[in-house]
Amino acid sequence: MYDPKHALVGLSTLLLPLAVALLLLTESPVGHTQKSGGGRGPAAAPSRAGDKAVLRPAIAFVSTRHDPTLDTAVDAQRALLGAEIYLMDGDGTNPRRLTENHDFDCFPALSPDGSRIVFDSNRLRTAGEPFNTSDLFVMNVDGAAQTPLVRGNSATWSPDGKRIAFHASASGTGRLVSALPGAAATDSDIFVLSVDDFLKKGARPKNITNNQAAVDDDPDWSPAGGRIVFTSHATTDDHNNAVTTEVYVTDPDRKGKPVRLTDNAEEERAPSWSMDGRRIVYCCRKGAPEREGGVPTFEICVMNADGTGQVRLTNNTIGDLTPTWSPDGARILFHRRVGGRGQFQLFMINADGTGEKQLTSPPGLSGFPNWGEALVPGKTR
Repeated sequence: MYDPKHALVGLSTLLLPLAVALLLLTESPVGHTQKSGGGRGPAAAPSRAGDKAVLRPAIAFVSTRHDPTLDTAVDAQRALLGAEIYLMDGDGTNPRRLTENHDFDCFPALSPDGSRIVFDSNRLRTAGEPFNTSDLFVMNVDGAAQTPLVRGNSATWSPDGKRIAFHASASGTGRLVSALPGAAATDSDIFVLSVDDFLKKGARPKNITNNQAAVDDDPDWSPAGGRIVFTSHATTDDHNNAVTTEVYVTDPDRKGKPVRLTDNAEEERAPSWSMDGRRIVYCCRKGAPEREGGVPTFEICVMNADGTGQVRLTNNTIGDLTPTWSPDGARILFHRRVGGRGQFQLFMINADGTGEKQLTSPPGLSGFPNWGEALVPGKTR
């Protein structure tokens, strides 16, 4: 992604693919030591007598609300470089900024114990690498101690909070399939990494899919722990409308072969487990094209954990992307464009598709949500 010196390397060559990527985002959803400075977030707030940490519903997301001048339709690169990771309460109140830098931070995911967030960042991108080249970072839930992990994208936590799964180039040199945030490489597989073992001992990630004929990406770890859901499509497919993409589940310890859950001629993306492990929400290309001759738009679909009961929940001509369940499984949160190119806001629906509500509003865009729980100060009694 973006280099650590924040130099605008090859600006003229970056802006065109970036603008195209943001246009596609209306139709598409989308892995050292800590450098001094390096986008460090605010320090942890001092505790007060009588306070203790409690778990409460929270939403991690990406936003440019701190700078109303950022507009993806006017200057896409400047807007994405201004995007920061935020945390807010589960009802959409009390937003607080966690990162502060001049790089593109995206795809935050709360750990099950609410103490940490893993996220993508292009802050280690070197000169000549695509803008959306990404490394994974981990930080405390208050934004402190931002620490680089490995190259990769779209990480998800194991239920015990010890490991993450993510997609990354199997060779380490695979070409990114698009200019979209979180884009997979042409040889992308699903990897699992023990976070603390990596930080303490330099343990390496394990490739759990290792499929040279497919692009594997978008993993999400089941709350029960025994399965990881992900998407996979043929390396020969059109990566901007990969009709061979299907949803699969696999064992995180590489036991047995992946099991296919969907079987159709349309693209699925971004599967996400409900907290009870019984349902999976995902993006499905079932919507009408935004423009004549365009590809179908993504809608929100849901199915049972075994692939049965596939139901479409939204129906419009604007892409509904990056869905995530509420901790109680009653609602689904996602982002949708409400203005020009790349101008996203967060929307919420009930688990059956009813009760649509816009959760965020301008200034700035808000997108790429992850709904979970966070440790926050609470009064003792």
